Amino acid sequence: MKHDREFWMRQVKDWRASGLTQAQYCRRHRLVKGTLGYWAAFLKGPRASAALVEVGRAEVKPEERRSPIELIVERRYLLRLWPGMGSDHLREVLSVLERGS
Repeated sequence: MKHDREFWMRQVKDWRASGLTQAQYCRRHRLVKGTLGYWAAFLKGPRASAALVEVGRAEVKPEERRSPIELIVERRYLLRLWPGMGSDHLREVLSVLERGS
């Protein structure tokens, strides 16, 4: 069954208010999780926060840093930056993420 925009607007609104995961909500309402996810992202529209922002730099001695720095990007990606990770590699990862946004 094909549904219109209004149907999906209502479903996305109800899902967000339900406190359920997308999978739980879709099982209860017999919806396809991928379709609900698509409409949730589509109805959100372009994200102003999608642009990269400049952050400050803190000096940390390498021997003091044994765990990764974690960055969450757009609530979609978790990047773990381990000690010794090259800046060229990080630029490459960010470039791929920017192309996918």
